[in-house]
Amino acid sequence: MSISKKILISFFILFNFLVMVRVHMPLENKVVAKIYEPIDSYLSFFSTYQSWTMFAPDPSRLNLFITAEVEFDDGSKDTYDFPRAKDLSMFDNVTYGERYDKLMTSTLYREDHDFLWDDTAKFVLRKLRAKHFHKIPLKVHLVKHWYLTPRLDKKFLPHLSNNQNFESFKFYTYEVL
Repeated sequence: MSISKKILISFFILFNFLVMVRVHMPLENKVVAKIYEPIDSYLSFFSTYQSWTMFAPDPSRLNLFITAEVEFDDGSKDTYDFPRAKDLSMFDNVTYGERYDKLMTSTLYREDHDFLWDDTAKFVLRKLRAKHFHKIPLKVHLVKHWYLTPRLDKKFLPHLSNNQNFESFKFYTYEVL
């Protein structure tokens, strides 16, 4: 085997080892974040990053999703539901569903990511354009819906139970005209 192949294989093994180590490190450490910046870009691009909120000892109890409400000039309204992983086929879930879920549950609704809100509202308008081509949109409201799952020692919820008691909050309004 040539020396270049050995170097390439060694680099591949080392890189994947660093990827495995990175997903188990806390995000708050700025030194670690700087060292692992290229690996974080790789994980983000392929949507393979998993945050610590997913795992024990205290996993996140927040069930959150985002919708967009569009108001039209004739007084009518329509709602755009962003894809949720639980409602998609396995193929759609793997190809784009999990990315939407990560975007919605860990990024979009946060105030420090408000730079995404205008583009998200414009995205919704593009998605609804074919359905409402004859109407003029006036406003797009981004709405956060959430439910905090009770702790196991407080109330037991059977697996796959579907709670409809979500709280809602309009966290952003985009005025079209």
